[in-house]
Amino acid sequence: MTSLSSRGQDSSAALPAVTSWVKPGVWAGTGRLPSRQCQEVRAFLNLLEDSYLQQFFATDLCFQISDKYLLAMALIYFQRAGLQLSEYTHSNLFLALYLANDMEEDREDPKYEILPWALGQGWRKLVPSFLRQRDQLWARMGYRAAVSRHCCEEVMAKEPSHWAWTRERPIHHGGAQRSSLQGNQNCPSVMSHVSNLSPLGCSVCGCWVRWGHSPFPPKEPSPKQNSLKQCPPPQQSPKQPLPTQSLPVISLPPCPRNLFLI
Repeated sequence: MTSLSSRGQDSSAALPAVTSWVKPGVWAGTGRLPSRQCQEVRAFLNLLEDSYLQQFFATDLCFQISDKYLLAMALIYFQRAGLQLSEYTHSNLFLALYLANDMEEDREDPKYEILPWALGQGWRKLVPSFLRQRDQLWARMGYRAAVSRHCCEEVMAKEPSHWAWTRERPIHHGGAQRSSLQGNQNCPSVMSHVSNLSPLGCSVCGCWVRWGHSPFPPKEPSPKQNSLKQCPPPQQSPKQPLPTQSLPVISLPPCPRNLFLI
């Protein structure tokens, strides 16, 4: 980082549990904050413990789109926008994270991985609506999206023992890295590399996700597919090669030299 800057449905889907170094639960906090501010911080940290968000965080192995500073910025955005505690949801967190990436990250590619998790199935068609909601959140904040590093560290110091503030980005993923992709973010060529599956790892760090996850629930096989799985296909005898037949040799008379085509 050079400086410091929906899922369509908030209900958690039936997804497989993720075994990671983060233990889901309810953050109790230290209780040293003023009443309203304490409620906001606890509501935000409790939101991060959600199992669906845990899966999203687990796929961001190098913390390129959800490191501790970007998460702190998302909390600051919630506070600046004056969100009610009932608005501390998946959708608004993904919007705030995307806006934070817009403000602080030089590379465009990594933030596009947020979209399948935020929008669900058919996410490509929902990108324009997502960007409009991002702009609405930005307007609700009074267009105050710039956040200093000192401000982020003040937020983290309010609950310093939380696991979110240990998401330190590796040094080799920092610094100014200008992306070659320019133009409209809705352009299919810009986001053509984003698949429906979560990224499997980072070739730079050499770390890989050992489990293949999709942000979408697995599809149940139909009864016909189950019956096909139970009955193995009959084995067929290998095909014998067809006998080769020798073709007759046809001899043609030489073409006369005084023949012209008109």
